[in-house]
Amino acid sequence: MLAVALEEVRNFARKRAAAAPTKTPVKAPARPPSFVVTDYDLRAFDLDFSNSPTLVLTAKVPAPGAKPAGGELDEYFVTVVARVDINGQAQKIFSSVTDNNHLDAFPRLEIIDALDADANGRGDLLFRRHSDTGVSYALYRVYPYQMVKIFEGGAGM
Repeated sequence: MLAVALEEVRNFARKRAAAAPTKTPVKAPARPPSFVVTDYDLRAFDLDFSNSPTLVLTAKVPAPGAKPAGGELDEYFVTVVARVDINGQAQKIFSSVTDNNHLDAFPRLEIIDALDADANGRGDLLFRRHSDTGVSYALYRVYPYQMVKIFEGGAGM
């Protein structure tokens, strides 16, 4: 899961570096050759009672060498959701990556817990969404090959 998360961060950094205009006063975060996870939370849920766990990894990855205008170190925030298949391999079904400078477009997702919102015997994942304007909440339904948002709301709305 950490390898998948680091690959998602690399892809995000590569896309942001390619999309950044060359003549801009705001410097895009530097893309170091290797990333290191400093803080992570890995949780496993059996959402549909099939003994096939759903793994949720949230992690912070510092971007060394990149100093924004505020003087604090840039960080990437990554959330990866994967289902374990019949062979015991984690298959990614959802990922979300952002950094300090893109919280307006890509909120940071933080797992709260699993709950049965519809009382149908299947669990859903509840996330706290941190954006540049505040905090909101999102509820996602997990299927074998995808994850779909079924509710969003809260203080940031």
